[in-house]
Amino acid sequence: MARLRSRWVAFAALTPLLVGFDLWSKRAAVDALAAASELPVQAPWLSFVHAENPGAMFSSPVPLPVIVVAGVVGIGGVLSWLRGARTAPRRTTVAAALVTGGALGNLLDRVGDGTVTDFIRVSVHDTGWGPWCVQTFGTATWPIFNLADVWLVVGVAGLVALQLREGTSAPAGDPAPQ
Repeated sequence: MARLRSRWVAFAALTPLLVGFDLWSKRAAVDALAAASELPVQAPWLSFVHAENPGAMFSSPVPLPVIVVAGVVGIGGVLSWLRGARTAPRRTTVAAALVTGGALGNLLDRVGDGTVTDFIRVSVHDTGWGPWCVQTFGTATWPIFNLADVWLVVGVAGLVALQLREGTSAPAGDPAPQ
């Protein structure tokens, strides 16, 4: 019982920190990029640019109500999964907080004007990888993203890895190691 309680305390402490840092980074990017179209971070492949995304992932045209419902359902699913998870409490808690923090960060950012602020651009266009990426993928620039997107991707990957590990690490009927 104490482990379950500490999991929720850690989740409740970590999630707002992730949301806050995401929202702060978006505001800082907007402010810093007001005077510049691009801020190189690690030229030529990493830079900050300001973009507003009215759609969902990769700017796909998804109506706002669908995005909000999907976000709320997704957060509910993560919370339900966290409640029922029996193994790896720290990793489970961190992964669930990353997913929830990322989803909430983007949902809260979207509330004001229906768009999400993106600002991180990764491009290998001016590197040796550029021609291969253009030939293989049609572009050498990844879609612009933000920290909430990073939280979501890392958190979902963590949850999937934990689920796969849980499914294969313990024989049926035996509790998984703590």
